[in-house]
Amino acid sequence: MPLFHYKAARGDGQVDEGRIEAADRDDAARILQGQGSIPIQIDSAGTAPVNILRPSKRSDSSQAGSADIDLFTLELATLLRAGLPLGQSLDTLAGLTENPAMARIADAVNTEVRGGKPLSTAIEQADPGFDRFYCNMVRAGESSGALDIALERLAAFRANRSEMRQALISALIYPAILLSLALIAVAVMLAFVVPQFTEMFAEAGRELPMLTRIVAGAGELVTGWWWLMILLIGAAVWWLRRDWADPTGRALWDARLLRMPMVGPLIRKLQTARFARTLSTLLASGVHLLPAMEIAKEIVGNAVMAKALNHVAQRVREGEGLSKPLTEAQILPSLATQLIKLGETSGKLEHLLSQVADIYERDVQTMLKRLLTLAEPVIIITIALLITVIILSVVLMILESNNLAF
Repeated sequence: MPLFHYKAARGDGQVDEGRIEAADRDDAARILQGQGSIPIQIDSAGTAPVNILRPSKRSDSSQAGSADIDLFTLELATLLRAGLPLGQSLDTLAGLTENPAMARIADAVNTEVRGGKPLSTAIEQADPGFDRFYCNMVRAGESSGALDIALERLAAFRANRSEMRQALISALIYPAILLSLALIAVAVMLAFVVPQFTEMFAEAGRELPMLTRIVAGAGELVTGWWWLMILLIGAAVWWLRRDWADPTGRALWDARLLRMPMVGPLIRKLQTARFARTLSTLLASGVHLLPAMEIAKEIVGNAVMAKALNHVAQRVREGEGLSKPLTEAQILPSLATQLIKLGETSGKLEHLLSQVADIYERDVQTMLKRLLTLAEPVIIITIALLITVIILSVVLMILESNNLAF
């Protein structure tokens, strides 16, 4: 039978390493679990380790990022689900983590927990990466006696959020590269190609055609004033960032974005999905509606929608239900409010909120693909028209030169 190297955590938190004979890795994991150990690494003799708890390689960064916290949450949930006590689970994680910052955080959390503090308080004090939503999820799991389940839900929520973010970034990469290369091509033609022909034509003492003069002027602007263009672009970016950071300016920009024909519905659906997913996860973990609303409305990134949800939370605080204020606010899509109303009347609010999140996450991905599918030909056609104008200006110069010859 094949021989496997393994690393597994015992019930007392100690990590053992050794060799085991098994039919395959799954069989080796079952044997170790039957011996009361939790498999962490199993690899064939002479091959690189395969980490059971870690789905991906840890970054060597000296700071704990979002991905580190995601893995910490998943690993802690796995160890607790396997029956390992909290203190021993934290001991194991502190010894296994490859990120020094995350190891220090795990040690600090473990010290506070062994000193008598709840896990939610310990992680809240350990690092700003454990935000209010994270801490309230852990607190709800502690109060319900189901910390492992709460951490599993939290890990699933963070994984879903990370997948959405990566999907958005991946979808934008190709159009961004296409636009950048096209702009570079146009700039090169204006700066180097067109001036060569205009100089040749100017030597003949003839006036350039109108289109050629316009294109040549654009080329002179690129070659002679490129530094000013960079300064203007930098100033515009600085002003936009400054205005975006100001609450009043941010509200105006968010209101404009919501009114845009195709971008507005996309933003509304994206924020609806984030709000519904957060609220569903909190309610399913035992957090009451009012504190869950206070947290969920902070997740919404659009200032206009966040302000409307703040009014909804105020009405919930005053004793009203959730569906009626949401319907009257008219900030979420009608389907979302109808499903939330159905969930509230049937007593399955967290389930229907999860369905709302699923629906609008799929809609966002579909709409984004459509927008980018439309954007690609628009970019190509626009750049093709610009290049056509440049080439036409050169052709007009050549034709005019031929006329001079005759």
